[in-house]
Amino acid sequence: MVKPQHLVFAPIPAYGHIRPLCALACKIATIRNDILVSILLAPHWLSQAQSDLNTYFPDSENANERIRLISLFPPDTQSTPLLSALQKTQESYKTAYSTLHQGRSITCAATGHEFPAVTPPTAVILDVFALPQLESTRSISGTTVPVFMFISAGAAALIQVFCPPSMGGQGELNVRIAEAARLGMGEEEIEEKIFRHTDGTVLAIPGLPPMYDYEMFPQLIPLGVPIAHLHASAIAMLAACDGVFVNTTPAYDGASLTAFRNWAQQHLNKRIYAIGPLLPPGYGTGNSTAGMADPKNTTVKSFLDAMVSEHGVRSVLFISFGSIFWPQAKEQLEELINVLLEKQSPFIICYPSPSARIPDRLLHSIETSGIGLAVRWAPQQYILSHPATGWFLTHCGHGGVFESLANGVPMICWPFGGDQPIAALHLTHNVGAAFHLLEIRTGKGLQPLYSRDHGGAGYAPKGTREAMRMEFRALFDSCRGSEVGEGEEKRRKARTMQEELLKAWMSGGAAVGAMSEFFGDYLDSAE
Repeated sequence: MVKPQHLVFAPIPAYGHIRPLCALACKIATIRNDILVSILLAPHWLSQAQSDLNTYFPDSENANERIRLISLFPPDTQSTPLLSALQKTQESYKTAYSTLHQGRSITCAATGHEFPAVTPPTAVILDVFALPQLESTRSISGTTVPVFMFISAGAAALIQVFCPPSMGGQGELNVRIAEAARLGMGEEEIEEKIFRHTDGTVLAIPGLPPMYDYEMFPQLIPLGVPIAHLHASAIAMLAACDGVFVNTTPAYDGASLTAFRNWAQQHLNKRIYAIGPLLPPGYGTGNSTAGMADPKNTTVKSFLDAMVSEHGVRSVLFISFGSIFWPQAKEQLEELINVLLEKQSPFIICYPSPSARIPDRLLHSIETSGIGLAVRWAPQQYILSHPATGWFLTHCGHGGVFESLANGVPMICWPFGGDQPIAALHLTHNVGAAFHLLEIRTGKGLQPLYSRDHGGAGYAPKGTREAMRMEFRALFDSCRGSEVGEGEEKRRKARTMQEELLKAWMSGGAAVGAMSEFFGDYLDSAE
């Protein structure tokens, strides 16, 4: 009898990290019926993860038997801040993994459902920021169970985080942070003097146009999360893991992916499995129904249908900064909404971030405009696949970028930090499917830029209300321009990339090949 395979997934408690891992679990379950996956996650994302699984397997009665969603700790009656949820996830993982490793039944801490005992884990796939979970895994199963790092980001961003300065990377950031901590430097000082330190160095990342180092910090983002230490832990994670799953594909990342893969193989002896894009089956080939089982989303459907009737196809701008980020300066949001209302451009704005605030006066203007809709949570995949949607204003989170491109929807980039500035540069200069906002920058983002299409080398954003207003007006005019204009050219580029992304999970596609390599390397060879 063939030994059954059991994979354990552990994302951090952020939806942009949970969704792609759920998608990977579903892809694996679709390809192989001899593999089950246990996903260990925070309770407040349990229902959303289940909704994602239902999108993949709407008619399958045994989907939950092969993909098991297990809450690590009981839900809190109050909203759980990201840092607190991170800590609880880390602390409760070890007990859960030990239970699975012993081949015992396990109970979901949120629902009380008991999952039956199954074979011990064959492999573990952990979020890039889950170093404590890797250490817990090793303390229990040593090196007998391989552990893989999962990251959803473009390859150029991976080079910047992990590779040496000669490749445009930040080098041994973890070593510098550890030394600073040893010398007594506090969290905020480390954040500012080590992680956010810039001196105008030009980053020459393979496959990406050059940029100054300070362009990695276009916005002030007081998240209350130790970003510097998360990056340092990611570097340690790469060194300690057995291989890497990356939610990308050669058609999108080209030279950057080749450079990162070669570096990881030569210097770390790590295999890189590029298994993107991680999207529901049939996504990008017609209307997605993702999230529409929730009755709260009928308002979104009614609005989009009405906009098609009143304003035509591709008339709606979808605005979302993800589940964490939000503009810190209120005038940024006010100018954005005011220009959209002035130009009578239909839009949906989604604001799920705990720090998101839309002033009552502005919210009233949106609600009474007849062309705007503001919602705390939105079925993003459904919106991007709807014929009413013409553009996506995004912070450039990697999952949203792929969801947009897979529908041929061009973007307006409003990056905050992390991998987002690199994604914005790649989308505007290499892919050619996006505009890049400049005047919404703050802090270090107001310094001269290395190169931009509509600013030129050395252009420094002003960041004033007037400058924002002028940029918004010009940009929305370009988006709604003629069939031979700049906006339509970016739409054509988005559709070209759409065709390439859809091939990745087809027979003979790049993602299918990467998964086959993983199965052959680690699962099918297991005794």
